[in-house]
Amino acid sequence: MRDLQQLRVLVAEDEFLVANDIALLLEEAGATIIGPTPTVQEALKSLSVAENIQVAVLDINLNGELIYPVADELARRSVPLIFFSGYESLNLPERFSSSARLSKCVSASDLVSAVFEQHLQNLSTLMPVGTEFHEYSIVDLVPGLRLRARRLMVNVAAADGLVERTLERAIVLAPTRRRSQPLGEWLHALMAIIHSESPFGPN
Repeated sequence: MRDLQQLRVLVAEDEFLVANDIALLLEEAGATIIGPTPTVQEALKSLSVAENIQVAVLDINLNGELIYPVADELARRSVPLIFFSGYESLNLPERFSSSARLSKCVSASDLVSAVFEQHLQNLSTLMPVGTEFHEYSIVDLVPGLRLRARRLMVNVAAADGLVERTLERAIVLAPTRRRSQPLGEWLHALMAIIHSESPFGPN
């Protein structure tokens, strides 16, 4: 399971047991939980005091009230959203069409992966602050990372694990990357460091 590297995750869910399960599994994966909040008003109150929310897991309906005021404020802050619902057919407003959607029936690993991936996508190119030039998206660079990893590791599973650890390390170190260093070069250098630290995979 991915390490969420102390990501600050807002959880809005009105069913106590479900909310508790979400919070526990995300905390076990390394996240810092804001909430869970069981009502729209409590979620909005959390937003008024919480700093640097990085991902939000939102039930659509909190005690009979739709979550959209909370989602709108989070979207204004560019926080990636995961709509987490028990509804089989989930119709969201057009403004949330690009947001992630998950059924409450998904596995723990699927939810953790969704949180990780939404944060990673939100980092987009992992640009250092103040960068004014366009770079490739990190998604575009994953195939090259996988190819490099498969040359370094003994099997596909180990190679994919090396790519995953590289991306996790990139999330933590993104603010330290030099403005002049191309994203692809930086990621491959990170991979080389991680491989040298543990050439046969994590201990």
